[in-house]
Parts: sequence; structure tokens; C-alpha cells
Amino acid sequence: MESKFKERTIKVIHVHFIHGHKNFYMGSVRVIFRKFTEEEIGCTEDHLRHQLPYDGSTYINDKVIIKRSHLITSKRGG
Repeated sequence: MESKFKERTIKVIHVHFIHGHKNFYMGSVRVIFRKFTEEEIGCTEDHLRHQLPYDGSTYINDKVIIKRSHLITSKRGG
């Protein structure tokens, strides 16, 4: 029997603050820098974009660990 659900993936960027152990999940690098400053993240938006070109990419400094991945969701098919 064929599933009525279709898989869909959405880009997700996981931001983990090393000090404070807080985690945030964002949809883009731009959103990270709308919520946090370059000082809080420890790099510029352009630098981070170049560090996270594809799923599985990781950026680490003394303030954050940032990983690019994807979220798998399902969409009901007709």
C-alpha cells in the first residue's frame, strides 16, 4: 500500500551557545543575525554563510556551535 504522505525537507540551522547551554533553531543565516549580534555569534553573517554551504556543515568558535541540517516533515498527498 502506497503512503498518502509526501516527504518534504526544510533547512534548519541549529545554534548552540556554549556558555549558557541555550539552543535555537533557525531557518536561515539571515534570521540568526536578526536575533543575535555579530558579537554574540562571534563572526559576521557573510563569514557564517561561507562556513555552512550544505547540510552537515558545522561552524565552531568559543561562543557557539552552529550546524546546518534539515527537518523532514510530511505533507498529505491527494
